[in-house]
Amino acid sequence: MTGSHLPLQQFCRGSNSLNTQFRTTTTVAATPVTTAVTGGGKTVGRWLKDRREKKKEETRAHNAQLHAAISVAGVAAAVAAIAAATAASSSAGKDEQMAKTDMAVASAAALVAAQCVEAAEALGAEREHLASVISSAVNVRSAGDIMTLTAGAATALRGAATLKARALKEVWNIAAVIPVDKGGGNGSNGSSNGSFSGELVPEENFLGICSRELLARGCDLLKRTRKGDLHWKIVSVYINKMNQVMLKMKSRHVAGTITKKKKNVVLEVIKDMPAWPGRHLLEGGENRKYFGLKTVMRGVVEFECRNQREYDIWTQGVSRLLSIAAEKNNRNRI
Repeated sequence: MTGSHLPLQQFCRGSNSLNTQFRTTTTVAATPVTTAVTGGGKTVGRWLKDRREKKKEETRAHNAQLHAAISVAGVAAAVAAIAAATAASSSAGKDEQMAKTDMAVASAAALVAAQCVEAAEALGAEREHLASVISSAVNVRSAGDIMTLTAGAATALRGAATLKARALKEVWNIAAVIPVDKGGGNGSNGSSNGSFSGELVPEENFLGICSRELLARGCDLLKRTRKGDLHWKIVSVYINKMNQVMLKMKSRHVAGTITKKKKNVVLEVIKDMPAWPGRHLLEGGENRKYFGLKTVMRGVVEFECRNQREYDIWTQGVSRLLSIAAEKNNRNRI
């Protein structure tokens, strides 16, 4: 049974380092220069090495998610092709009701396949590779072919989930505490001697540091525009040198390259926003949570979180950043 009834175009939509250097201003003296040390007792060099390792883990996790998305898109395309072929054959029969049911199933399967392909493209799948996978999938001929595709997709999903869990665990179990810059850069506290301190800022604890690190590094969040369109963005929030809480959103090109960057000053966190229409119909839709960030230039920017924990990380983390920025600004006025 071939999938010739569903052309490839039906599934594909239209065309569409850390390299920060830590410098310490010093003068020539008889005493040796002390290596900058983080709060966890590690040198800045070791901290940078740990950051590079974390970046590699994140890249591996993203690639695994991308592979899983492509595999699932292949399974969806194969199912859609078989459903279409079944509908075509049943339409010639005498059972009109069954023919209508088969057509409805084929239409639904095609819709699911198209969404799976779009999700894979949003994650950065190369169009040529995705087209090759879909082309092979729509030509499945036996139950064995379907089972092979399904088993491959299931394995890819398990691998992606494992790597994602490992990356998230590392964020919450950071061995090296972020160095605190006393020069006032990046929204930190302290004097202006330009050196690093091994002490934590009094109002912060370990989990607070981890949360700020996660928000500053950023992650993929689904954003809704004023017109109701949904777009995946790489979202990060941080305190700049002016003690302003900044929202940065980056768009990723299909090939995986960053194409646009937009920055806005955050004024307020808006919690418990109404659910977006139709999102409850998706798998895990009942667990999705929504919040907004009120900005100076763009008004309220809405985001979707996959679960309560992700929602808490963003809403509580950004609220904490706003409090820290406000405290610093109040101290500067005195």
